[in-house]
Amino acid sequence: MAIGITSEETLDSQLGGCRFNQDANKSKVSYCASCSAHKYALCSKLDGEALAAFGANSTHRKIDAGQTLYSEYDEATSFYTVVSGEVRLSRMLDDGRRQITGFKSQGDFLGLSTKGLYTADAEAIDDVVVCQFSLAGLNKSLENFSAVQVRLMEMMQAEVIDLQDQMLLLGRKTPIEKIANFLLDRAERHIERNGLAEDVNEVEFHLPMSRVDIADFLGLTIETVSRTFTKLKKSGLIELKTSQDVKICDLDELRVQANSDE
Repeated sequence: MAIGITSEETLDSQLGGCRFNQDANKSKVSYCASCSAHKYALCSKLDGEALAAFGANSTHRKIDAGQTLYSEYDEATSFYTVVSGEVRLSRMLDDGRRQITGFKSQGDFLGLSTKGLYTADAEAIDDVVVCQFSLAGLNKSLENFSAVQVRLMEMMQAEVIDLQDQMLLLGRKTPIEKIANFLLDRAERHIERNGLAEDVNEVEFHLPMSRVDIADFLGLTIETVSRTFTKLKKSGLIELKTSQDVKICDLDELRVQANSDE
């Protein structure tokens, strides 16, 4: 449900007393409304001047591939929405091993913290653009826009469900099931983000992450990941245009494989 702003006085309050001039306001409305991440982001329930007011508390940053957005235990002073590109979240174990806890792409929210500190390293896998909010700016938006509160709650609930699914994946699934689940999640996300028909049974997409990244995410060795991709390819379930360009030839069968390696 979008929140409208019906008076100049109300708009002033949403912008913390610092209003856009008319031309700048129109520009901000146009930019935020046409943002490729808007439909899926924290601001997705806002439009018009409300969206412009929300955007007034944000800035955009570009992070080159391989660069760090923030590190685990850094002070959590900002929060982010991924506009484009892919971000890898990871933690280092005491013995030096790495566990990837998630991949974040267009529309996803970043920056969750505990006791004011980030809980993971966030690194750009490819070139990334983020929409950045200060802690104060996010709190102001949460106070001013109930729709943002609702959307944040939805995203947090989805995050919890994803973490529960990941625990099951790591603890109980076979390598075939793990890879099939991973590919299925990426395929379904690609279908949604690109407005493809829900009943499509073939889909091609790009995997920006490496085989090492996939291994560290699924709790497998890189050798097991490579063997499993080869097995799926030989079965005709997938085609590999390159190591990172994948075609799923039968999504229905992939769903079967995601729940059983028989």
